[in-house]
Amino acid sequence: MTQPISPRSKAFLACVVDHFIETGGPIGSSTLISKYGIKWSPATVRQELNSLMEAGFLTQSHISSGRFPTEKGINYYVENILRVENSQDFGLQFLENKYEEIDGTLDHVVSATSSILSDFTKLAGLAMLPQRNTLKVKSAKLLKMGEKECLMVLVFEGGLTEKTYIRLAKPIRDSQVERIGGYLNRLILGLTIEQVRKVVLEKIKRTTTEYSEILEKVLRISSELFEKERKAGIFVEGKASVIESLSFGDSSLYKTIIEILEDQEFLSSLLRSVIKDGRSKVFIGSEKGMPRGFSLVAAPYYKGNSYGSLGVFGPTRMNYSKIIPLVNYTAKMVTKRVNDGEITE
Repeated sequence: MTQPISPRSKAFLACVVDHFIETGGPIGSSTLISKYGIKWSPATVRQELNSLMEAGFLTQSHISSGRFPTEKGINYYVENILRVENSQDFGLQFLENKYEEIDGTLDHVVSATSSILSDFTKLAGLAMLPQRNTLKVKSAKLLKMGEKECLMVLVFEGGLTEKTYIRLAKPIRDSQVERIGGYLNRLILGLTIEQVRKVVLEKIKRTTTEYSEILEKVLRISSELFEKERKAGIFVEGKASVIESLSFGDSSLYKTIIEILEDQEFLSSLLRSVIKDGRSKVFIGSEKGMPRGFSLVAAPYYKGNSYGSLGVFGPTRMNYSKIIPLVNYTAKMVTKRVNDGEITE
């Protein structure tokens, strides 16, 4: 746990972090005094800055240069000093109009969210669908596609749909497809994917009927879907915007940033941790395996009893006072939009 620091030290740390967010560079004691109207003597300012360096909140590239914040310093600033702008003062009501314009399925709403976050921040917007592992099946249909081929269509809460072709060992009649489809729908209606796996496995153990082959296919499909959902369903917009936000000479980071933003499993682990905590979080720098010099602000939203999450990824010097309320307010808007009964099924 970080040791508390004095109000005066907090004030100096806030100035250094604010300058870093604004310029991306360090600040010297004389500039600090003139820029922020500090009334203490230069000797006192240098003493405070040295104390913050000793505590690990600040650093400098060489002994005669100005100071800039460490990851620890920015983290302390965000958690203990930052005053987040009020959403009304910030003009976030425009989001309500944005979401009123979005039609379609839950996929469309969440996909649009990543674009909205990116457009507004000029950074990368992330949005993860509620995990289908926790969504309940609203309907299950079996459609005959050929003599030995069917299409299984699972529709989940929120309109999320999974379509899978099933190849059979023997020809199947139209009447069988209709009968088996009805049985399947009754069997798994209202269940989550994990529950589907358990129920279908139990049925396979207890019965050997015309349903057996289809049930075995359903078991395989549900198991594959369960695993796939652990690392999928994330929309990312604004990769180029993040690269453009880098300082000249940071080209070595380009590949790293692209790899991070294309790693669905890694992003999923970060966004799931937000869902687990049930509140917004700020991941700073190398925390949780993120590249040094970058941060993620994320918050959860919910659809019924299922949760997804969204966030903004960019340089550690992002404007947290604006991005944190933006992410939180967007999460509220998504929650409202996907639970208002107007999402197309």
